[in-house]
Formats: sequence, structure tokens, C-alpha cells
Amino acid sequence: MNFRGQGNRRVLIVDDQKEIHDDFAEMLTPRFVETTTDELAAAFTPREDKVFLPEFELLHATSGEDAYEVIKSGKESNRPIAVAFVDIRMPPGIDGIETIRQVRKIDRHIEIIIMTAYTDKSLPEIIHDMELLHKVLYIRKPFAREEIQQITLSLVGKWNVEQELAEKRRQLTISHQRLEAVLDATGDAMAMYDVTGNLVFANRGYETVLDLAKSELKKMSPKAFAEQFKSRFREPDLTDVVGGFLFEGKGNVIETAASGRVPKQRLFYRSIAPVCDSQGDVIGDLYVYRDVSKEIEVERMRAEVLRLRTELETTYSFAGMVGASPPMQQVYALVKQAAESDISVLIRGESGTGKELVARSFHFNSLRKKRPFLAINCAAIPEALIESELFGHEKGAFTGAGKQRIGIFERARGGTVFLDEIGDMHLALQAKLLRVLQEREIHRVGGSTPISVDVRLIAATNKNLEAAVKTGAFRQDLFYRVAVFPIVIPPLRERREDIPLLAKHFLKKHTSRADKSINGISTASLRLLLQYDWPGNVRELENAIERAVLLETTDVLQVNNLPPQLSPIVASGTDPAAPAAILPLAEVERQALVHALEVSTNNITEAARALGLNRATLYRKLKKYGLRPSN
Repeated sequence: MNFRGQGNRRVLIVDDQKEIHDDFAEMLTPRFVETTTDELAAAFTPREDKVFLPEFELLHATSGEDAYEVIKSGKESNRPIAVAFVDIRMPPGIDGIETIRQVRKIDRHIEIIIMTAYTDKSLPEIIHDMELLHKVLYIRKPFAREEIQQITLSLVGKWNVEQELAEKRRQLTISHQRLEAVLDATGDAMAMYDVTGNLVFANRGYETVLDLAKSELKKMSPKAFAEQFKSRFREPDLTDVVGGFLFEGKGNVIETAASGRVPKQRLFYRSIAPVCDSQGDVIGDLYVYRDVSKEIEVERMRAEVLRLRTELETTYSFAGMVGASPPMQQVYALVKQAAESDISVLIRGESGTGKELVARSFHFNSLRKKRPFLAINCAAIPEALIESELFGHEKGAFTGAGKQRIGIFERARGGTVFLDEIGDMHLALQAKLLRVLQEREIHRVGGSTPISVDVRLIAATNKNLEAAVKTGAFRQDLFYRVAVFPIVIPPLRERREDIPLLAKHFLKKHTSRADKSINGISTASLRLLLQYDWPGNVRELENAIERAVLLETTDVLQVNNLPPQLSPIVASGTDPAAPAAILPLAEVERQALVHALEVSTNNITEAARALGLNRATLYRKLKKYGLRPSN
């Protein structure tokens, strides 16, 4: 036998006599080495003496305990012993039989040859334990050199072949399990039948679609399965299927509801395809029942998304922004100029002027309109949380971070990030935002891996950022980054000609929501709307119209339903064209407080800022007049 291949050649000799170890070393070591340089010597060398042995790796143990440790060490280091020659008698300590018993606990595959001087006993008589006869041979002393060589060569080869086959079986099992997992993961009910109609295999979906065990399925032909399927399901009603969804196949069926209620429809598509072997001969048929209900739902969702996207684009297009005044026309022109570029935009204006509306118009008129638009108010989120909101955090990054969170810069994914009230962002976060804008990558809180981001930044503020830069409250380098393209939204008092347009727009919007029929606004109401300065700007105007629509009982919006802060005349119920009565100073102060709370939506900090008061003074005056913010 010419054993030249690669593989495990580790052989263990277990005997307490040194002479035995020397004999094995001599018998299992090649005696001659063929070389191409000594052709004459090779010609005179007997053919049977030429080398046929591989280079065995011989290991030695003088006791059963040593043998156990050598075999255990080889197993743990993934360098197992292939063959072990074990002497029966090895005093002191455990003998050869006990050594085999201990070895088998850790290695079932090692080939063992018992060495014995008993010449008149069979192997079962020597071992007395049938379980230990697995992979055990025995030879009698003294040994012949050729006998040891042939046994070693054969058993080492046998061990390697068995391990190779075992590995192939393992790989085949893994491949089979993967195939089963793939077939189960498709979500389809799949089964193959041979040419006689017997079930060859069925995936989990095929078993569960009719709640049948595999043993029951094996008794059913494809025809019997189809009949039972039809008995549980009925033909579909396709009257409500969204247009154009076409189904082809040998059967379309929908699940019925036993309760009599309208069921959740499940539409199945059945297909049958022949299965051929490598020679092209048909060996069976593959049956597939596919539930396409989700595909119908996806089509419906796509139609709804398309409708909403069209509505959004209309709402935030230039035509959707209400205002025909010269200041607003200038805003439209600036938006149109910069919308399709990726230039950083800074929108400036008082609270309530519609800065976010303008930011959305930039987005929905840009090349990024099909990607997300995500907005965050830097003044509304606590300082400890805003960094996580922007950049996300890793699990365990701080107390309470029980799982990973993805920030808006990652979620935007090629869209637009709108940072409202950026002037209120604290300095430490300003530095991190600057780095994001410069390097186009973020680090989650608690993370070390940089994450590339592709977003357009639009910022907004109602503060004087130039003054904040001078006082050190806002970074100058960040200011230059975000204010590349500044745009100012004029307050409502500077474009009064837009008030009638806006009022009618909000009237239509809120009458539709309230399901009311209010066809117009009275002349007196319009006059009052035009006279008011609207410190809360467009937001305050919309709130005023929404309130009036809720209170109105006629088909024309009347002056007495407008908020009282618009004029003391409204509160008194008199004609706004008549001379206004002089109110006590305390009443004027009280109305100013009420007005500030309403405009700021009960935000004490914002109301105090608008009135030029500190928070403590505002609280004191509210208490004086029995006022308090509503929750």
C-alpha cells in the first residue's frame, strides 16, 4: 500500500518496556530514501525494499495514565491520535483494558490495537466487555515488522477516510438544513411529489397551511390535498382589488371566516412545475401555494404613499405657500434659486412666521424630495438628550440607554435635516455639529466607529446670531457653515396684504376639519384682522381662525368669535368701527398677559421674553390677576 497522501499520521505506542518503543521506531521509520542523484544505487536496490511508508508521527507513553493524557491533549488541541498500540499489562497503575475504557470516554474514533503475549485467547476473552470491542484489534507478541507496518498503514488510512466521510456527512447535513431553512423562509407552501404521486418532501408552510402533520401529508396525493384545500378556502371576490393587479395560475382562493364576520382575505396563487434529474428526465412535480395577500396590500400602500407624496409636494410647493406680497415673492424667488442645490440654508424670522414651512418647501422642491425630511427643535429638547436625538447612541452608552438608538442624521438617509432654533444649541454640541458638517460623518454617543451621512442641513432661528457670535454664545465657524444662504421670513405685520389670503386659507382648512359650512369672513372681522399687529405671526392668525370657526354658528365668520386679545372692542361686543373705550391700566395689563400666554401656547419662558419680563415677575403678575397657564 503506497500511502503518500496528506492526513493524520499520529501513532501512539503505549508500553512500559523501552525495547518495544525502540522496535516500533525502527519498524515504522522508512529505511531507504529514493533520490534522483543516485540512479545506480536505485537500480540495484530490491524493489520490495523501496520505501512505501509515510513519515508517521510517533508518540510514546509508558503507562495508561500517560496514554490518557496524550490522547486527551491531542483531542483538545484538534490534533487527535489516529492509531494507538496498547499493551495489556502495564504495572503499576491502570492496565491496557482500563486504559481503553478511559480513552473511549473522550475519543470514539481512535483505532486501537491491543498487544498481548496470550496466544491461546480470543479478543472477547481478553477484554470481557463487548462495548470496548468497537474499533479494537489485537496482535500477539512477538511482532513481525511487515505485520506492524501493514496494520499501521491500513488503520491510519482507514481513520483518515472515515474522518473525511464524517466531514462530508456533516457538510451534507448542514447543506440539507440550510436548504430546509431557505424553503421554510420563502413563506410559500411547497411540496414535491414523485411520478407516482407519493410525497417526497414538504416544507413547514405546506404542513401549516392546512394544519396537517407530515405523517398525514404522506398519505395524501396532490389531488387529495387540493380538494381539502378547496374545502377550507373559497373562490375570491376581487371587486375591491386595487386596479391592475393580475394573477395567473391554476387556482386563486381566499380564506373564509367561520364566524360570519368579514374575513381578512388571503389570496393564494398555486403553481405546478415538473422536477427533472441531471439527465432531463421528469422525476416528479413541485407544488407551490403562495399567499399573495401581502403583495396586494403593498400595492395599496404604494398607491396611498403616492397620494400622500403628491399632497405633500403640493402643500409645500411654491404654489402651496400662501402670500402674494412683495416680501413673500422675494422669499419664493430665493427658495427657487437654492432648492435644487445642496447649499446650507439659514432661515431667519420671528416665532410663528412659518420657518419650518419654508424649510419643507426647500426639501420638496429639491432633488432629495423622495428621501426623508426630519425636523428637530433644538430649544424643546433637554440638553442631556439632544445629542442622542441628533446622532443616536449605542446600547449602554449612558444610564437608561437600554438599546441602540439611531439619530436623525442617520435616519435622514440622503434627505434633509431641519434644525429649528439652532441659536439655542449649547456650545459643546455646536462643536460636534461643526465636525459633522466638515467631515460628513457622525459618531453615535458611546460609539467609536465613524458613520458616513449624506444629508442637506437647513437651520432656522429667531435670534440675532451675529450678536450671539460676538458674545461667544454661538461659534463663529459654525455660523459661517450654516449661514451660507440666509433667507429672512418677514413678520405678518410687514405684509398685511397677505392677511386676507391667509385668513381665507385657514378658514377653508378648519371648516373642512370641523365639518362646518362657513362661506366667508365678515367685513368687520377682516378690518380687525388687518388692524392687529400679530406678534405671534401666521401661527397666531391660524389659531385665531381655528377658534372662531369652532365658535361660529352662522355661515359667515363674525367679529365676536375672534379672540379677545385682537381688540378690547371684541371683548365688549361693540362695533369695531365705533370709538374705543379707555380701559383701566390693570385691565390692559391683564389682557396683555392673557394674550402672551395664548400666543406662546402657555410657554412661560417664551411669554416672559415677549413681554420683556423675567420668569419670576411674570409668575407674580399671573398670580395677581388670578391667571395661570392651562395644561
